[in-house]
Amino acid sequence: MLKTGKVALIGGDLRSLVAAGHLRSMGMEARLYGFGEDSSRARTRRTLSDSAVDSLCCSSCAAAMNELSPYIERVLDSDMMSASLDDALKDCAAVILPLPFSQNGTTVSMPFSDAVLRLDKLIDEMNAHGVHRLCGGKLSEDFCAECRKAGIDVFDYYSREEFAIANAIPTAEGAIAIAMNELAITLDGAKALVIGYGRIGKVLSNRLAALNAETVVTARKPEDLAWIRAAGLRAEETGELRELLSGYHPDVIFNTVPHCVLGRAELERIRKGELIIDLASKPGGVDISAAGALGHKVIWALSLPGKVAPVTSGKIIANTILSYFKEQKED
Repeated sequence: MLKTGKVALIGGDLRSLVAAGHLRSMGMEARLYGFGEDSSRARTRRTLSDSAVDSLCCSSCAAAMNELSPYIERVLDSDMMSASLDDALKDCAAVILPLPFSQNGTTVSMPFSDAVLRLDKLIDEMNAHGVHRLCGGKLSEDFCAECRKAGIDVFDYYSREEFAIANAIPTAEGAIAIAMNELAITLDGAKALVIGYGRIGKVLSNRLAALNAETVVTARKPEDLAWIRAAGLRAEETGELRELLSGYHPDVIFNTVPHCVLGRAELERIRKGELIIDLASKPGGVDISAAGALGHKVIWALSLPGKVAPVTSGKIIANTILSYFKEQKED
């Protein structure tokens, strides 16, 4: 475990606020930078409150705000906020960057701050303060290489298996919430097609079956097809989607495969207007232009955990980082 309990969370959204509160509840000193200067805390509080839930499907923003308010007030009215990067890094053992760590590959993602922090500047400041451990989400290879060149150990919590498994739950629940909001029928008795049987596909198909949806799941690997059948679900091969959709007409299609599996040939076999929810990361699994031309509604639901369940997502980030810290030798 780290010898000192101070960590600096730099930038990020509501998940970073929640992660900071959770780390503090676990006995660590968590400081934040990138949520507005002391003089603009009122503006920051207003911005956070107005932007608390950026969701495609959540109809209860008030409920979400009630859950988030304790974290927001704890951060904005305590010594967790650092007015400067220097203050945040002083006597710090590790820096924690958000998910994603950057939107442009050049600066730290800080949507709630007017400040701009270049990644190369962060590396320089960490070295100046003797901070040699950095955690972040979706860290690029170039940034990791620069950190290692500067003697900084890096940990991408997004690539951690425990994070991916835990994150599949809010993703699946968020996808189901979107379907419930968009469909004119209940999922009970609805025909649902889940493309892909990775972490999200496993959780999602299980949840749909529990809701009594007639669930068909596709996979490529024979062992995955066997597990689908063992779960009591209908299994089909992803490579034969075109043939499947020629005679099978689901009410909703969920894609979890991050490459194009629903091209024009497949989309032409889907009834006009059917709902397609793409959960895959970029470049996605649906030919969007072809879908639009054919009259299909496609919702590309990226980053669902942070949108539909920021409290849970923030705790997942914090718990993953705590697990990593426990594995490290004392400095």
